[in-house]
Amino acid sequence: MRLLHALPLVALLLALAVRTSAHHAFSPVYDSKRTITVGGVVTQFRFVNPHAMMLMEVKDKTGKIVTWNVEFAGRLNLEEAGWNAQTIKPGEHVKVTGNPAWESSQRMAFVKLVRADGTQLEPGRTQRLSAIEEERRQRAQQRK
Repeated sequence: MRLLHALPLVALLLALAVRTSAHHAFSPVYDSKRTITVGGVVTQFRFVNPHAMMLMEVKDKTGKIVTWNVEFAGRLNLEEAGWNAQTIKPGEHVKVTGNPAWESSQRMAFVKLVRADGTQLEPGRTQRLSAIEEERRQRAQQRK
């Protein structure tokens, strides 16, 4: 009888363990010591949690079109940096720099995106740190 009472608890713990493992750490998936850059056409940008995702078509060395998957920070982090669901649009020609996945040859973690017109998108944290640094420089100039 005790076993029957413990069974729902075991099931709940297993469900929580599976859900927790679904959100991965960075280093087991991506190589933080290397960056690569690929250029292509955006086919989809999903502005979702836990990570925004972008698919893009890229020509490989043989000229064959392959689909690349680019993983971004979560929606809330990107929103803080001013991003929205229309920040990246299907059909855009872009170059993306990122940390490659260890096991997949067409997957990366986002570092920087450069549009055809040369404008750049960077992670929100980088943009915020740049803005803070610029504000510090301006204050230092005013004190002189």
